[in-house]
Amino acid sequence: MLPNTMSRYYREGNAGGPQQASDNSEKRGLFARVAAALRWVAETPRRSAVIDELSTLSDHELADIGLNRSDLGRVFDPEFIEARETERRVIHSQFGRSPSF
Repeated sequence: MLPNTMSRYYREGNAGGPQQASDNSEKRGLFARVAAALRWVAETPRRSAVIDELSTLSDHELADIGLNRSDLGRVFDPEFIEARETERRVIHSQFGRSPSF
């Protein structure tokens, strides 16, 4: 099966050819990037508030939720979130219950 952009290119009657499909993709990509940037800016106060609140917790309280002080700057990093979710799934599959963090 051809990818979506290629299938548009090979459809009969596509007068624009590959350039038209590429332009549409680039425009959608640009709008998606702009929307993501605006979303990031809009969420900055919430992220700061969460990090500030986590900073007020003691080391023991952070450990209870599976974090340490060095993790606080990464709590919104998608790779960090995915690694924590993977760890949770592994623990859940090994012990048959959700971990405490």
